[in-house]
Amino acid sequence: MRRTRDAGRGDGSTRRKKARWFNRGGGPAIAALGRDARGVIVTCDGGKERAAARDVCRNLTERWEAMKASRGGAEVETTAGDGRAAGETTTEALERELNALRDEAKKAPFREVSLDLRACTFVLASKEVTDAFDVADIVREELMRAKTSGEARTRHALRMVPVDATCFAGVDEIAEAAKPFVEKHFAGDKEQTFAIAFDRRANGDVRRNDVIECLASQIKQPPNKVNLSDPDLTFLVEIVKGVACLSVVRDYEKLLKYNVRMASMNEEERAHAREANHGNAPRPPRAKERAEEEKGEDDAAREEA
Repeated sequence: MRRTRDAGRGDGSTRRKKARWFNRGGGPAIAALGRDARGVIVTCDGGKERAAARDVCRNLTERWEAMKASRGGAEVETTAGDGRAAGETTTEALERELNALRDEAKKAPFREVSLDLRACTFVLASKEVTDAFDVADIVREELMRAKTSGEARTRHALRMVPVDATCFAGVDEIAEAAKPFVEKHFAGDKEQTFAIAFDRRANGDVRRNDVIECLASQIKQPPNKVNLSDPDLTFLVEIVKGVACLSVVRDYEKLLKYNVRMASMNEEERAHAREANHGNAPRPPRAKERAEEEKGEDDAAREEA
């Protein structure tokens, strides 16, 4: 069926798309995000989505625990299994412990939700995390740590894009979902600069200019002023398939568009990376060699076929 230019704009024809892209069931989602999903879009080296998500989950959990402790919250504890119960067979005890581990994984502060995309995945934040903090604040703390220490603490993760709200990827729905952000960050009389950053993946329906114009019209100007080079606040809109992911972040340009690898470099390293990779962060050590080896294997397989 041919796409129309008005697809995904909030009219009645979008209902089937909404049903398609939102995950209705329980358990880990694949290629779908829930309506209330909050977390982090993670871009990474192609084929290393799970490894990147694992690193990001670990690092953000540490940031969350530190922020929670500084606020006076209880420390997160991990308890071991209590062994085999009376009358329980070894098989039953093993099954019980495996079920306990699965339950524990579901309760983890951060866990991966596969988007079924190459070089991009999603890290879902638990309700316990999002009830206490905005995801954007946790991600910013981790990026500040990477910049200060010079250590990315991840081999494959690149950008970490916070997601503090999701909705169906239609202009009308995005406008509605943006209202709480506008009220929280832009409704006062404080003079501040802002920018709107838009990106999309696996979606050809939502147009950049429509979204930017829609959001800009909601932000009172003045006292807010547009500054594209170094804004105080950046309104992020990331379209992933049929889902729009929104957040408002600070220091977006100072923290290299929330690229943890670039943020961990010094100025000389960043300049070299941009020159050698056309503005992108360099691949990790041996990635180029591995890619050439894989290409050679693919070529050999095609010749044999």
